[in-house]
Amino acid sequence: MAKNESKTGPGQLVRRGEAAFLVALLALVAGGALSIPFVYESQTLWYKVGVDKTLLRSGQLAGLCAAVSLFIQMLLGVRGRFLEEIFGAGHLFRWHRINGLILIAFGLLHATLVLSAEELTALLDVKSWPELVGVLLLTAILAMVVSSLFRGQLGLAFAGWRLMHRLLAYTVPVLLAVHVLFVSDSFAHGLPMAGLLTILAALGGAILRIKWFARRPGRA
Repeated sequence: MAKNESKTGPGQLVRRGEAAFLVALLALVAGGALSIPFVYESQTLWYKVGVDKTLLRSGQLAGLCAAVSLFIQMLLGVRGRFLEEIFGAGHLFRWHRINGLILIAFGLLHATLVLSAEELTALLDVKSWPELVGVLLLTAILAMVVSSLFRGQLGLAFAGWRLMHRLLAYTVPVLLAVHVLFVSDSFAHGLPMAGLLTILAALGGAILRIKWFARRPGRA
């Protein structure tokens, strides 16, 4: 009887409420992001018809899903006491690994669909530098995920892997912001651009706060 009460005690109910709020907030962010290709249609879609238009829009949606997955990955990577108390450290670690694979899947799908609708030779044009930033971004994410999953097989020392992982973790959000803001004129509009920058700033602030609290005396 006491065991059942502990499972549904006030503290547990609060944590469940906090978890539900975070999931609802994530769903709201994801829904808003996925509406952008329809509400703020890019000019490149105006000149596409049929299959090419479908491929390009699908590629944009996959890219936005990858961006949302990256935001989640950033929070899962630093975890923090608040998230650990709500979800548990073990769950966060497992979700971090799974979400890394989801992120890679959406990133590769984004690149494949967009390149299927566009000419590959267009990437050689100097005006396509935002697309090349996207290639660099995808390469960095691949390096992070592959090195994390196969560190032992690749013979990477933990200290060297950790340093590389941290450097890329700080670089990837910058590459994402540059790629998204300049690759599509959808983000030239006030709301999508403001939303992206606000989310990145909020994530940056949350991560700094988590790290600051973790380093305080008396904190684990």
